[in-house]
Amino acid sequence: MKKRKVMAVVTAAALSFGAFPHFTGAVSDRDIQAKRDAINDIRAKQSTVQEKINNADQEIKKLQSKQKELSEEIKKLDLAVEETSGKIRDLTADIDQTEQDIEKLKQEIAEVQARIEKRNEILRERIRSLQESGGVISYLDVLLGAQSFSDFIDRMSAVTTLFEADKQIIREQEEDKALKEKKESELTEKRNRLQENLQELQQLQQQLNQQMDEKNRLMAQLKQKEQEHEDKKMALQEEQELLKKQEAAVKMQLQQLEEQKRAEEQARQRAAVQPRHASQPQHTYSAPASVGSTHEDSGDSASSNVPPVTSGVFMRPANGPITSGFGYRSMDHEFHPGIDIGKTAPVVPVVAAADGYVFRSYLSSSYGNVIFITHVINGQVYTTVYAHLDARLVGEGQRVHKGQLIGYMGNTGETTGPHLHFELHRGEWNPAKTNAVNPLDYIN
Repeated sequence: MKKRKVMAVVTAAALSFGAFPHFTGAVSDRDIQAKRDAINDIRAKQSTVQEKINNADQEIKKLQSKQKELSEEIKKLDLAVEETSGKIRDLTADIDQTEQDIEKLKQEIAEVQARIEKRNEILRERIRSLQESGGVISYLDVLLGAQSFSDFIDRMSAVTTLFEADKQIIREQEEDKALKEKKESELTEKRNRLQENLQELQQLQQQLNQQMDEKNRLMAQLKQKEQEHEDKKMALQEEQELLKKQEAAVKMQLQQLEEQKRAEEQARQRAAVQPRHASQPQHTYSAPASVGSTHEDSGDSASSNVPPVTSGVFMRPANGPITSGFGYRSMDHEFHPGIDIGKTAPVVPVVAAADGYVFRSYLSSSYGNVIFITHVINGQVYTTVYAHLDARLVGEGQRVHKGQLIGYMGNTGETTGPHLHFELHRGEWNPAKTNAVNPLDYIN
């Protein structure tokens, strides 16, 4: 039973292969020229996209060159910061040594100060003694009180010694005071100079750090711009790939139109030479309106949830509630170029909305598992997109018919929950989604 179902699907697909795309009436030169114009238009878009890719490459190279220049400047700044930090360390050590010298000097000054205080006390005692004895007159009394010449000489020597001792005390006192002031001045000046140098170097280091921060900020901006150009380049490359696939699809359609036109010409020529009574009616294959056999092939659990094939050009691609409509949404104020169909069952089949040609089937970073199908209906090109699929059952270059199972609803790519994101474009798909239309206006 399973094999018969598969054979039925293969037979239906084979029949639709010869009939795709089907048009009302005979193929005209105008139809063929329209396809050729479409191919030329796609090629022009490819050329434009390639030019944009080349421009993006040039911008990326410029940004990388600027990054290299900034990297060299940052290296120089790193060396300058390192040198400045070394000077700061040396000056800090000098200041520490100076502080130790100052502490040592304080001790020495304390000793000198003690000597000065001691001398001051001696001098004060001397002054009091002189005042009590009448000052210089006391020295004369000492000399005049001599009992003999030798006694006078001894007294004279004693007075001279005492006088010189007083003078020595005063000299030492003045010298110690001068020494104290000199050392204090020298060390204070040295410490102040070192502190000024340290403050200057710290300011220099702060300035260099600010420059480093500025360079790093600029480098981050350049990297961000480079990433933006890379992302733009990737988007352009994806667009270029889609254009190539679309070109291949339209070429295939053009080939089919030309073959159909040749077949019609041959039929008219045969009809012209054959007797009127012997002419045979022309039969043209067309895709079946309903392909229930395809639904059965998806398995019993899924076949019950396959949307029915409806009249009209497009049908609903999956069962489920519309959770997000077409247009600008209030929740994020962004344009939604399609509709979202919510998942309400463990397995939800997704079918082709119309007869068409799969020109892209791959895993996208944003769309997840996605299928792009191009359709030609009454000479108009349409594109449908089926995104966030759990699985893809059709590949690139494959013809599909309306209602054919192409995948299962899932939650792949950038999405907040399991659903089918379905887009309908009147014309070719493009990243700006300028051809997007509301699918609900085209589904019966």
